[in-house]
Amino acid sequence: MVCKISDLRARMRANQRLIGLWCSLGSATAVEALSTIPYDWFLLDMEHSPNELGDIIDQMRVLDSSSVAPMVRPPCNDRVLIKRMLDAGVKNFLFPYVQSVEEAREIVRATRYPPAGVRGVSVAGRAAWHGTRPNYLQEAGDEIAIGIQIETLEAFGAIPGIAALPEVDMLFFGPADLSADMGMLGQADHPEVRAQIVRGIEQVRTHGKMAGVLAPNLEAAGVYAQAGAQFIGIGSDLGSLRAQAQNLLNAAGQFTA
Repeated sequence: MVCKISDLRARMRANQRLIGLWCSLGSATAVEALSTIPYDWFLLDMEHSPNELGDIIDQMRVLDSSSVAPMVRPPCNDRVLIKRMLDAGVKNFLFPYVQSVEEAREIVRATRYPPAGVRGVSVAGRAAWHGTRPNYLQEAGDEIAIGIQIETLEAFGAIPGIAALPEVDMLFFGPADLSADMGMLGQADHPEVRAQIVRGIEQVRTHGKMAGVLAPNLEAAGVYAQAGAQFIGIGSDLGSLRAQAQNLLNAAGQFTA
């Protein structure tokens, strides 16, 4: 099998609690090492990291032999880039900075073949096992998970319409950009930001969709889980690396005391 069939969308639609890790180091080796830990998903980031599509393919390849599902965040919501990512085997997407229902609708169309959408037709890529996957053209849309990021106050107003799109599986709140939009740059865990996200999570759940969030810390993750978030990012590869290295250095201070 060239790339594994993804069950993340089915797990999302079953409303399972799914815990993930942000991966922005651009290292397939780091992703492979971390995949020995049973997270539900890794977010392979192209928006705020130097990952290019070839790097993402390498990271997805190492995850093919693990239980961790790769989700990819594109650098922008461009239909040509989305087409290339789909052909390369990306099945689970987190689309950044979506501001309106129309933008979300166009994203959905970019992930579907005609007549439901505008995705260009090809079976040459990894997604179709280089032309050997039976019925790929007919079944591809069933496997694609779509997460939409809500990162501004304006986007909060679009939540009902975005949640009403049947192809959208999850609405995901980004505390960093939201805090900036609220005039609190760098204060992702400010009480007002947290309260706004809690209201958003409750609204998403009212409309019958999965709510997700990247929590600034574990205490915040607990608050968001209590509010109804089921798709929760609890840290990053970079943060984990730095924290453990700092902890080791702090502990080594006893040798020089």
